[in-house]
Amino acid sequence: MKKTVFALFALLVFPTLIWSQTNLLDTSSWNVGNGSAPGFSAYGSSPENVRALGMSPYGNQEILWIGIPDGASNPQVGGWSTDYIPIDNTKTYRFTVWMKKKNSFEGGEVFKTFIYDSNSINVSLRLDGSFSTNPIFQASDVPMLDKWYLYVGFVHDVNFSGTSDLGGVYDPVDGSMVMGATDYKFASTAVSVRHLAQFYGSSNSADSLELFGPTLYEVNGQEPTLAEIINPGGGEGSGQTVWNSSGNDINYTAGNVGIGTTAIGTWKLAVGGKIRAEEVKVETGWADYVFTEGYDLPTMEEVEKHIQENGHLINIPSAAEVKANGIEIGHMNKLLLEKIEELTLYILKMDKEIQALKNIKQPKTQGMKCSH
Repeated sequence: MKKTVFALFALLVFPTLIWSQTNLLDTSSWNVGNGSAPGFSAYGSSPENVRALGMSPYGNQEILWIGIPDGASNPQVGGWSTDYIPIDNTKTYRFTVWMKKKNSFEGGEVFKTFIYDSNSINVSLRLDGSFSTNPIFQASDVPMLDKWYLYVGFVHDVNFSGTSDLGGVYDPVDGSMVMGATDYKFASTAVSVRHLAQFYGSSNSADSLELFGPTLYEVNGQEPTLAEIINPGGGEGSGQTVWNSSGNDINYTAGNVGIGTTAIGTWKLAVGGKIRAEEVKVETGWADYVFTEGYDLPTMEEVEKHIQENGHLINIPSAAEVKANGIEIGHMNKLLLEKIEELTLYILKMDKEIQALKNIKQPKTQGMKCSH
């Protein structure tokens, strides 16, 4: 609970109170609409670039940039290329963006940069010093659909001599890196960079790529850590929260929840295991219709025949059905009450028949005389 409250508080003050360094990408001008935004040139047509309110990786309603293919043959189907951002080529910079792919794996999610000299000529270098015409950090499919991932890329300073890539794609649930990424370095003539997050090559208009929270920071110890970006609230562990807070309560209304299972189906809560509780309240219909006038109470002969033919009571599922489908507690309790109320009617009927038999036999008993 504290973790969620802290996360929501952190979002309200992000980034000025959490991190002393300012994000070099300004998304404060994003508003609901289509096409480009100040500092962000749309990749693809205006209708394919939608900014709309949606659920962010932090579980809040935020403006997302959504790439939605229009079904045409144009491979550019959403995303952005930022303006030229001035840099110091003796410093290292870290690029990030959140991505969530929906519907299908058609097309590709491209996260990359371009590094320019003073004449706006690409001077991007690989870590081995060779020239890169297309400096892509990561262009593989997201590991799973309908889930946020944090994409991270690095461009190192001009004097960097390392050969190991630091970038990658992170799962916000546990903070683990699920895919690697390619790092780059500055040429001695580099003066600016661009941040690019793009949806490429899908013609399926049911697909979409949701983008959120792009950042560009100089790596100098004042930038937020990746753990802080994944989980702004800090605390134990790292990961996104989809929960909303209201006083001491939390709630989630965006979808369904699975515990110990991914086979959630249409259930609001699916649990793969045992549940322990002091009380469970089920709101359902009840079986008092058995006592209403005109209820078609089966005869005892009909009940006996059904048992002989099916091996279970009328309206009660068979053992095979229960094994295959389980039972719905509310519905089953109603059916069990139906049987109890039917039994009550049978007992009342039998009691009347017994009383009637007693009344027939009683006068004969009274008329008999004892002989000694």
